[in-house]
Amino acid sequence: MNEYENKKSNPFTLSFGKKPFEYIGREDSKKELIGQISSDPATSNCYVITGVRGSGKTVMLTAVSKYFETDKDWIVIDLNPEDDLREGLAAKLYTEAKIKHLFMEKSFSVSFHGVSFSLSGKNPIYNIDDLLEKMLEEIKRQGKKVLVTIDEATNNAHMKQFALSFQSLIRKEIPIVLLVTSLYENISSLENEKNMTFLIRSPKIFLSPLSIQAITNSYESKLGLKYEEALKCAKLTKGYAFAFQLLGYLMFNKNKKEADKEVLSSYDQYLEEFAYAKIWSTLSEVERKIVISLQTNTSIGVSTILERTNMKKEYFSRYRDRLIKKCIFLSPARGKLMFALPRFKEFIDVETAYDF
Repeated sequence: MNEYENKKSNPFTLSFGKKPFEYIGREDSKKELIGQISSDPATSNCYVITGVRGSGKTVMLTAVSKYFETDKDWIVIDLNPEDDLREGLAAKLYTEAKIKHLFMEKSFSVSFHGVSFSLSGKNPIYNIDDLLEKMLEEIKRQGKKVLVTIDEATNNAHMKQFALSFQSLIRKEIPIVLLVTSLYENISSLENEKNMTFLIRSPKIFLSPLSIQAITNSYESKLGLKYEEALKCAKLTKGYAFAFQLLGYLMFNKNKKEADKEVLSSYDQYLEEFAYAKIWSTLSEVERKIVISLQTNTSIGVSTILERTNMKKEYFSRYRDRLIKKCIFLSPARGKLMFALPRFKEFIDVETAYDF
């Protein structure tokens, strides 16, 4: 059976962002985040889910937003980071079924990009911020709260404009919470922008690896593997969410009961094409130098890396911390580092094979 057969019944998927049929949740992280957002007042007005590409950020955001969608006291609005976020929020609030009746009175109206709003009140509305404040104040009077979600936030003009408006709403005690996903490098870039300091104070949810035992159980159940082989395959994923789906997908489609050379060859190819090539392209020259210096799939002492890179410890420490937050490295013990991503060394070996 080739890997393109039997797709309909494959419980694993290669799609990013969509909850797969065979899903290992991060229930503790999800419950904690929901609890923080639900508290009155909320622990924070902004939360950031971060992690490497393919780590399950979007799936986590979707799970949390679906929870609040079922709560009559919450309005969940999902925004596209490439569109005007303020106008998008106003337009979606207006069409939200739970609250649309609040905005149907016709004392006066205002239009933005062809979308007309009718709101009760005496004071004229001059801009989109006035409109948002008016709408959200009405929502607040009705005892409701708003959760705004933005998937893959980046440092662009729309996000900067929205941040200024968002901070103004917070100061006026509007019950609005922002939940975003972002790669570490993108959220770090946003934090360094003027007037974005609220992001620095926002709680960060760094997605931890999936449970190796849970992956083992899944491979036993869905692939019919013996426990020993299921555990071996689970360890090949290092708990990386995309790798868990990918390896299961390949073994199911190839009808394999072990991760042989054929499976590993496809595994490496898909990891490169879907994730690692993009991750590598975002690393700086210094970060690449450090990554290349590991040269092993096991842990290695920092002193060895310093010797191989000829770096000062203080200078190296900044980059080590970045690479850990980018989920490239993990530190299994004090003074030790290793790759957090499965078979990333094999990818680096090929990527640098012809560098001169």
